[in-house]
Amino acid sequence: MVWDFFRNLGKQRINTVVSQANAKKMAVITKAKTGAAKQFNKAVDAPAKAVKGAVKGEKKEDKPKGGDMGWFSKKRSEPERQEARGGGDFAEPEKTVAIDINQINRGTFKPVVGWVVVLNGKLRGRDFRLVDGKNVMGTAADCDVVLTDPYLSSKHAVIRHENGVFTLVDLDSTNGTYLNERRVSKEDLIDNDKIRLGRSEMKFKSVE
Repeated sequence: MVWDFFRNLGKQRINTVVSQANAKKMAVITKAKTGAAKQFNKAVDAPAKAVKGAVKGEKKEDKPKGGDMGWFSKKRSEPERQEARGGGDFAEPEKTVAIDINQINRGTFKPVVGWVVVLNGKLRGRDFRLVDGKNVMGTAADCDVVLTDPYLSSKHAVIRHENGVFTLVDLDSTNGTYLNERRVSKEDLIDNDKIRLGRSEMKFKSVE
């Protein structure tokens, strides 16, 4: 009888210890789950809170200073927005303007009425276009027909086209101007005439 008493008492103590241990285990598990749930909810709710905060911030900025929502407060805020858009005191936005290049060039454009072709020297085969009016020939960079002949003057001669007539005029050059091997000071040109300035020989062609 005594032995059974102590045996039952030992079983009760063991069961009590096991129950306490299980209770502590469950408490630890529950606490861990609660902490994990809080972390998960915090991670999920963070983006939503950020969006809500941004929306609230924009709404606050849209409100006029001082919290007035009346008609007069709106009137006071309009000039500031207009100035920000215009870049100055109610400045109008810049406008794109189309420019017709043909209209600009129309005043300076001159149609080609003929040309001269170099027959010898370094520029052999080079052709120069002639336009209505004066066509100055020489070694100067601003000539209409620029030749690299050391026997030419800077402004040696000119071919004029007026009223459908071509005229070759010598500009008091040192070595003279020749038309079909004949020295001239002023002479009319016809198609296929041969011109010689210094040692540069050219053939004249007319489009008319």
